[in-house]
Amino acid sequence: MKKTIDWKKLLVKNSKYILLVVMVIVSALVSDKFFTSTNISNLFKQNAAVGIVALGELVVILTGGIDLSVGAIVSMTTVIVSLMLKAGMPIPIAIGVTLIVGLLAGFVNGILITRFKIIPFIATLATLNVFNGVGLLLSTGRQVFYKNETFLKIGSISYWFLPLMAVIWLVIAIIVNHILERTKAGRHLKGFGGNKEAVRLSGVNVNRVELSAYIVSGFLCAIGGVLMASRLTLGSNSVGNGWELTAIASVVIGGASMTGGVGGVGGVIVGTLVMGLIGNIMNLLKVSIYWQQIIKGIIILIAVYGSSVRKKESSK
Repeated sequence: MKKTIDWKKLLVKNSKYILLVVMVIVSALVSDKFFTSTNISNLFKQNAAVGIVALGELVVILTGGIDLSVGAIVSMTTVIVSLMLKAGMPIPIAIGVTLIVGLLAGFVNGILITRFKIIPFIATLATLNVFNGVGLLLSTGRQVFYKNETFLKIGSISYWFLPLMAVIWLVIAIIVNHILERTKAGRHLKGFGGNKEAVRLSGVNVNRVELSAYIVSGFLCAIGGVLMASRLTLGSNSVGNGWELTAIASVVIGGASMTGGVGGVGGVIVGTLVMGLIGNIMNLLKVSIYWQQIIKGIIILIAVYGSSVRKKESSK
């Protein structure tokens, strides 16, 4: 007997790719320069750092949690690396210290959630304000400029149409994908979000898994902060404003479930590009930044609803 195609299920399953194609078509219609190598290079450059942050958000969401502090960590780390470069510290030390700060920020989030049993939404909402405060104290509320031509190359070098920032994003994506799909830690992470109690009963230290997820998120935020400091040639406490919305939307558009256990790196890359194209279109149409925030919020609601629909369809 010939098997009939369930078109609804097929469309729901591939909705992220359909949305990406639609956004590319709309972008091409809005700007006749969309397919130029310069514009494509800029698209990757503009979204590489937030794409890396979204990968960290994916790891957290797979556990059934959420990290609202990602934008604040990005902002704080742009300030830290810029201050150290301004003080004349060697690039490896400046970057190394900044990455350690990111790890510690993630560790703080993880400890609040695993040891003090504060729900992720509240814990990371609180640390969002703490990290913002630290950034403001360090920068005294001003932009931090530095002079270091070698460091600036990280955010400016391109290989044909592919910026170095995008190459770094791709390498990190490959590493995260390998961990999630090929290692025991990745299986525990996905299983944790899908059924925490079952993973606990199997002998896995679920607190350690959850703590590790937030540490990874903080570390990837710090990488994003370093890249943004290089690209913008400064550190500022406003660099990561709104990134938590963009990162969450990228993850959910990419097919992840907010209840955890479902999601992948490929989907996050697609989701990040979709969000980047949406932002690009709104900028070309000169949409107010305030309206852009409203639209991003609506996109998250639609994406979460779509995630719920996908979950129902896959269970049939």
